[in-house]
Amino acid sequence: MTSIANPDFKYYKTLEGTWKDDKGTCEAVLNSGAGIEIRYASGKLASSYSVMDAMKLMLNQGGMMGMTYTIHVGEEIKINLINRIVYEGDKTVYRVSEAWYGNEELHLEMMDLYDGNKDDIVLTRVKAEEVPVPEGEYQCSCGYRGPVGRFCPECGKEIS
Repeated sequence: MTSIANPDFKYYKTLEGTWKDDKGTCEAVLNSGAGIEIRYASGKLASSYSVMDAMKLMLNQGGMMGMTYTIHVGEEIKINLINRIVYEGDKTVYRVSEAWYGNEELHLEMMDLYDGNKDDIVLTRVKAEEVPVPEGEYQCSCGYRGPVGRFCPECGKEIS
């Protein structure tokens, strides 16, 4: 039996990390294993997620009856949360209506379940302290870190 690499892994690696908005009201932590935690106001959401290349989504809509997803300006990756509800204790307080990534930003549309008000939240990646790359290893822009040959084993980028 041969294993087939996940072609979407590069998107999970792109999203991996901690993201925060400039007001400090929202934080999202995504891992490359498709797990996400969102803290918004005093609520919390923990879920798994899937991704889709926005360009592929746009191209596939033509053949799918009833598909009416609107691509956002600059959207590169559509994020589908399995659980979209933000809980405060045992109360449901918000719903993540939309989630997407583009132009180095993570976008969340949070809907207040009490009054229906929607907030568009823009999060930027929290920069981790630079850790020096050990001798004989390479750190690629896709997030891969380790030994390489002529090409990155994750994204296929040629190493110069």
